[in-house]
Amino acid sequence: MGEEDKPFVCYRQGRLGMKIMPRNAEGWRLFGMWMIVFLLMCGAYAWLVASAPEDDAFVGWVTFGFLVVTTVWAVAMIRWMMARSEVIRLDDVLAWKREQERTKDNRRP
Repeated sequence: MGEEDKPFVCYRQGRLGMKIMPRNAEGWRLFGMWMIVFLLMCGAYAWLVASAPEDDAFVGWVTFGFLVVTTVWAVAMIRWMMARSEVIRLDDVLAWKREQERTKDNRRP
């Protein structure tokens, strides 16, 4: 997959700073599919909790399970999108911009 064909753009800044955004219609469609899965998970959680609201232990375990599944879902989505992203390192862009400004300032009389 070429850089211009990738459906997402990932802006990285520093070691942990990251922002992934859809790049085109294909990216938005794929992002929407991940969100549909999340909505289904939320619906299943709400249905399970509503089925036995008086059983605190059940609600606690369902909530714990939902949090674990949501964490796994989020990590999988991020890794999947990263593999299909053009990565732009903002630290490199800022360093290039500073170098350009320094060069421009040195040319002025």
